[in-house]
Amino acid sequence: MRGPDVRNMEDRVFDIPSIKLGKLFGIPFEINHSWVIIFGLVAVSLATTYFPSVAGAQGAPAWLLGTLGVVTAFCFFASIVAHELCHSLVTRLEGGKVEKITLFIFGGVAQIEDEPRSPGRELVMAAAGPAMSLLIGGVCFLAYVLTVNTWPWWATSPLSYLFTINVFVGLFNLLPGFPLDGGRVLRSILWAVTGDQLRATRWAARSGQVIGWAMVAISLFAVLNGQTGFIWFGLIGWFIAWLAGASYRQQEMQSRLAGLTVERIMTPHPQYVDGSVTVESFVHEHLLGRQHGRYPVMDSGQIVGVVALSNVKKIPRTDWPSARVIDITDKDLGVLSVDASTPVQQTLSRLSADRSGALLVVKEGHLVGIVTRSDVIDVLNRAPLG
Repeated sequence: MRGPDVRNMEDRVFDIPSIKLGKLFGIPFEINHSWVIIFGLVAVSLATTYFPSVAGAQGAPAWLLGTLGVVTAFCFFASIVAHELCHSLVTRLEGGKVEKITLFIFGGVAQIEDEPRSPGRELVMAAAGPAMSLLIGGVCFLAYVLTVNTWPWWATSPLSYLFTINVFVGLFNLLPGFPLDGGRVLRSILWAVTGDQLRATRWAARSGQVIGWAMVAISLFAVLNGQTGFIWFGLIGWFIAWLAGASYRQQEMQSRLAGLTVERIMTPHPQYVDGSVTVESFVHEHLLGRQHGRYPVMDSGQIVGVVALSNVKKIPRTDWPSARVIDITDKDLGVLSVDASTPVQQTLSRLSADRSGALLVVKEGHLVGIVTRSDVIDVLNRAPLG
């Protein structure tokens, strides 16, 4: 099953590491380790249940059934990639940026950096994926009809399966619940009618939660009646309901931060360390008993980078008296700094938990402040929405 398009939520959704496979049309493509589970389940189900039930398959050798299961599973997930790639390419045509495409346990996701700027753009972007799935399903159906009476069962039955599953994926994603594609279509319509993106997101997310919990309820009823195959259906429903709520909270956060620049929330005139001091002096005078765990580093009046406790831990204790701070400083200012006029929303991914958690704020080449995750959290806490 295909997952919804999300931005800056991958730390919560994709805690399991991913394997980077390369790029598709310039868009990074990777497979989350959790994907192996669903791929294995699909392949085994096809090999042990679906293909043995196909007319003409009686007595087929296990190696043939297994091969068909694996190949057809690959074709199915290739169609999921095509679905996400269609979202991504339309997003790029509309001027958006796609961070990557990831296959994971619930299907696939195109991680888009920016929200659509208008209802019309969102409508086109959201509809692109289901349209691709339905197109693939239609092509597979046409190929099946043209070959069913002339090709052997092992060549036509995968076409029948791929037709069915792609049509199902396309139609399922058109359900009007955010963050499914149909929910994004619904949000675009509500957004156009009300002129309020946040309100439209709230209504579409509520619809997504209703759909998700309804799937969970159906699953529970089916399992209690002995149909254990519905467990996966319920898990997908729970995921949709959870992500619908999380997506709305993210949209709410973006609304609170809209229009704010880094300069307005930064801590001005930050304490800094001269690069010439020793590491031992830095530890005793700046780290021990102080509230800050990282400091800007200046050298000859110029900002050169950031030094933190993690940098100190990389060198032996015996080297502290002789090593200088500048020797252990992170100096990649392209990563560690941000211009004062940058919108806060654009810094969120750079302040994520797996990165430094702080950025130097520069204005006209001079250090004017520092912005941290705590600064963003303080703004969110001070500016609740009604």
